[in-house]
Amino acid sequence: GSFHPDPEKAEATFAKGMDTHIQNLGPNEWRIAHSHLVSTYLNESEHLLNKWRSDVEAQGCELINTVMLRNPLNHAMALHKIIHAKNSTRQNWSKYLSSPTEHGLWATVLDFFLYNNHGNRHHDDYPNGPGGRNPYNVTKQQKVTRAMELLHRHFDVVTLSDHATFMHKILEWTGWKYTNMPHGNVYNKTLEFNKKEVEFLQKGLERNGDFDFVDRVKLEYHDYLSYLERI
Repeated sequence: GSFHPDPEKAEATFAKGMDTHIQNLGPNEWRIAHSHLVSTYLNESEHLLNKWRSDVEAQGCELINTVMLRNPLNHAMALHKIIHAKNSTRQNWSKYLSSPTEHGLWATVLDFFLYNNHGNRHHDDYPNGPGGRNPYNVTKQQKVTRAMELLHRHFDVVTLSDHATFMHKILEWTGWKYTNMPHGNVYNKTLEFNKKEVEFLQKGLERNGDFDFVDRVKLEYHDYLSYLERI
């Protein structure tokens, strides 16, 4: 496994495509775009979200930005299914979680939202050279605050592993009719972890801010008070 050699160029290419994609919108049509591994780098590219919303709304249309987040531990464990495809081992796969800035071949829920998978991002003011994961070594609290700020400003549908609510909101807002879709990207084998491996992941995700992030999302978007479980 390796990082994209020029993620900023990839982001620029995606942005150019989006600029074209959202032009000349019809009064009764919806267009779909999907941002993935190197499409955007939200922590530093918020201006793109502002521009796209402005361009769409200037045509008398509505932009709906959506995101479905996952439980951090479930997400981290599930990604172990592609370790061999990335030519890695369990030890190397997760050791980057011991550092707040080290790059990994995969990203946690919080890091993926903020920094995507831009491992070779180049900026002159990055103190530790090329990178993409937490390049200024901010605290986990600052990361969570920034992520919530982006959600509040730009995302219209935010759910946490809740496909039913996600689908209901999209159908309600767009007027689309329900279509039964087959499940894809399904892993049919068994992933086994020992207690030590799970504890390592839990501690790493806690230090990284992922659990705090998801707790905030649960509270603000699902009226869920996680601290009651600890009473």
